[in-house]
Amino acid sequence: MHRELKLSELMIVLFLFFLAGVGVYYYVNTLERNKLRLQLYPIQAQIEQYALQCNENSPTWLAQLLKQTTLSHRAPNTQVAYLSPQGQLFHCQSGYLGLPLLSIKVNENTRFRYASVAKLWTSDAVLDLIKQNRIQLDTPILKLLPNIPKPEDVRIEQVTVGDLLLHRAGFNRTGLMGDEMFRSGQTPFCPSSLQRLAQTQLSFDPNTTYSYSNLGYCLLGEVVAAQTQTSFQSGIEKKYALAENGIQFLDNQRKEDEAKYLYVETSLTGYGNIYTAFDFPALASSAGLSGSASALALQVAKMIQKPQPNILSQPKLACDITKLRDCYGYAMFPYQQDANSLKVYFRDGTLLGASSLVVVDDKGGVVTLLASGQAALGQQQYDKTKMLIYQNLRQQYQ
Repeated sequence: MHRELKLSELMIVLFLFFLAGVGVYYYVNTLERNKLRLQLYPIQAQIEQYALQCNENSPTWLAQLLKQTTLSHRAPNTQVAYLSPQGQLFHCQSGYLGLPLLSIKVNENTRFRYASVAKLWTSDAVLDLIKQNRIQLDTPILKLLPNIPKPEDVRIEQVTVGDLLLHRAGFNRTGLMGDEMFRSGQTPFCPSSLQRLAQTQLSFDPNTTYSYSNLGYCLLGEVVAAQTQTSFQSGIEKKYALAENGIQFLDNQRKEDEAKYLYVETSLTGYGNIYTAFDFPALASSAGLSGSASALALQVAKMIQKPQPNILSQPKLACDITKLRDCYGYAMFPYQQDANSLKVYFRDGTLLGASSLVVVDDKGGVVTLLASGQAALGQQQYDKTKMLIYQNLRQQYQ
């Protein structure tokens, strides 16, 4: 005789079938599985914070900043450094390099990708050439880049070094073809095939419109290379003694001492492997450097001590300094809440699964923040983080 199932047993069977169905659904549906992972990330964020460490006497706001960044930037690994005007270096770091609680903790030397913050070295190198009278802000770039045919768009002949520094050359990365330097699976024409610049069409007249351009900074990198008669990478490594701070250019592979990045695709982007999605050696002068937050702070501190023009300099263009990103200098964008408040300079960047930020204040302090994730709210969240650091710095100096 067959025993009839009790109601409780039937419920268990149905529940097991439900679990199996859910498991199969998420197993075969990668995008939905990724969305679920992001929904559960706040749990991981809490665990990653068990690894939070700071050096002695670090301001308490550094640790609080990392806790918020770990969650709001969806970044399992984070670093922050603060170099005071007196030269004291404070740092905090958080996260595990593998499975939370079961792997090595992030330390002050863990490598992160600097993303567009790498443009600081390009700007600084160009500004040094200007101070040496080897080039000028108003020098047309075609006079500095060899073997480029006459351009189809004659406006390119008007593009100057200053236009490139200020992102006012007329390139448009938001156009139909997207960012020339960040096309997945494609090698950009800069720096390896500069002749193709002659075929490029500008979207704006030079020096009329701000339009952020990675291509522009690649061209500046080649200006530096031509003037120093060496590759951009070799020249920068030597000029800034990058090895002394553990800073390296990126290859198309993960470095052994890199952070654990959280990049989760929730749509069909086609990026796949974040280490090979783009031609990172080609991005050397626009987004191709990596290192720690402390190393970044030490390098930036040297740059801001140089005579004008330096990375804090800006031209006399009409803008509102009380609005984020309304003003842009030769390397950073200034911000000041009001005429009597602290003045700061920002430079930030993002890559797949990574974000970076440098903040310089008018007292001479430097804050650097590196995170191995990307905020769900994107630029809105990154701006909140900027303002949080700004308020903490104001209190720091009171």
